[in-house]
This record gives sequence, structure tokens and C-alpha cells, in this order.
Amino acid sequence: MNLVDCMKAFAAVVETGSFTKAGERLDTSKTLASKKVQALENHLGTRLLHRTTRSVSLTESGRIYHDRCVQLLDDLEELEGLMQNQVATPRGRLSVTAPTTFGEMYLAPCMPEFRRRYPEVSVDLSLTDRHVDLVEEGFDVAVRIADLPSSSLIARKLAPTAVHICATPDYLARSSIPEHPRDLTSHQCIVDTNFKSGTSWPFHENGQKFSVLINGALSVNSARAVREFVLADAGLALCPGYTVHEEISSGALVPVLTEFNAFEIGVHAVFNSKRNLTPKVRAFVDFLAVEMARVSDGW
Repeated sequence: MNLVDCMKAFAAVVETGSFTKAGERLDTSKTLASKKVQALENHLGTRLLHRTTRSVSLTESGRIYHDRCVQLLDDLEELEGLMQNQVATPRGRLSVTAPTTFGEMYLAPCMPEFRRRYPEVSVDLSLTDRHVDLVEEGFDVAVRIADLPSSSLIARKLAPTAVHICATPDYLARSSIPEHPRDLTSHQCIVDTNFKSGTSWPFHENGQKFSVLINGALSVNSARAVREFVLADAGLALCPGYTVHEEISSGALVPVLTEFNAFEIGVHAVFNSKRNLTPKVRAFVDFLAVEMARVSDGW
């Protein structure tokens, strides 16, 4: 008999508690389910189940085999799904969430090209700076800009992005250039509340990390608004490279304390699991990886 079919029969018997119910689940007879389990035991050379007229239970060998058997069957199902998705045409509604500023600056402009390439996919792009629960809120993909914590979600890094502490030349001429992070206590600092660090900015010196508590009268949950405040000579701020790389290149903004900067973040595409990597999700993530590699030079 086919070994995989025998493994499926064994797993079904364990999960349902009887050969009759296992046969019903597998759309076969109780007798055939029993023969498949017997064939598996003969193949392995050990008894997997204790059988009585009223119940079945696992032997010690059966308990060990069952755990690995279920994992192997799950992996096989996942592999089959991935291969089927490889050749399927991307189609359907794709629900994507991303931070507001990044979405407006980089995702929205490339959506028409994605639609031209995949005309059977419709995109619902939701821009928000709050943390979105993909599973609870039904999103297929989230673009996140962070140093991601461990989770059950799958993440693909699309591009790195620096975080600069910067200000205008006029502000620095008026208020002096900070030479050490502790000098920030005498400066006006603009707070982007999207950063978890809040008013405690991280730095490193001689291999050691430390934080400095900054002062500031302006705080906002928008990277674009922070950039506008900085350009208006309102103070120093933490600015993701994707929002200010042009201003830094032109000299409109000046990075400071670069040798102390401890921020390390990246742009990631996050999705629920490998099993949910449908053709539309795979196509979108692959598309974003190419687009972000193209536009991220200088971040």
C-alpha cells in the first residue's frame, strides 16, 4: 500500500478514536482503514495501536511515531499547496496595510504598475500608523518598518533604511551642533510617536548601548509631519532615511551624531504563514522586493 495513505489512515484513527470514524473521514471503509494501519505497522516492524472491541489507543511507539507522522503530513500538504500556487495565476482581492507616509510616498505610486502586470488582482491599500493585526483584521500583507520582534508571522526584508538625527543648517547655526548625545538635552527635539523609543533615544558608544531622554514641545505620529517640522527649523528629529534622503543629499537637512546612532530598522513585507502564500500574495511580495531595491538607494 502507499505509505502516505497508510500514514493518513493512522493519523485519522488517532484523531477520531476509531477505525469507523477514520474510514468516514477518509471516504473509505472501516476495513480498508484497518488494513492500511496494519500495513504501516508491518512496514515499521512495531505495533502502533492497542486495539479492543470498544477503543483504540496509542502504544509508546505509536505515540512517538504519531507526533512526527502528523508533522510530515502537514509538511507534505504545505509543499503540495506551494507547488500548486507556483503555477496558478494571481487573482482576487489583495488587502494590504502600510504606514501612512511610506505608503503615500512609495507604495501608492507603484500600485498602477502592479495592476498592469496582474490585471486579475484588485488591491485594497489601507494606510495607517497603528499596529494592525493581520489575522484579526483580515489583511493579506502588511508593510512594516521596524526591527521586527519574533512572531508566528512570516517576514521578508525588502530594503534597509537608516534613521537619521537631523536638522536644518539654520537651526544648527542658531543652536549649535551637538557633539555627543547628552548635548541633546539642551536642544528642541521633535518626537515621532511611531517610534517605540518615544522620548528616550537610543545610542551606542564604545560598544555599549545607552539612551538619552530628550526634550521637545512637538510630537506627532507622522514621519512626513516630522520632516516638515524639521524643515521649518523647529528642532532636531529622528527621520527615517526614506523620508529625508533627498533633503540630506541637497543639504537642506544635516545629519548629526552619526557615529553614535543605534537605530537599525528595515522595510519588511509581513504575511500570516507560508500556507497563506497564495499566488496574489507571492506576486505582490516579489513585486515589492524589486521595486524597493530600485528606489531604496540612498536611504
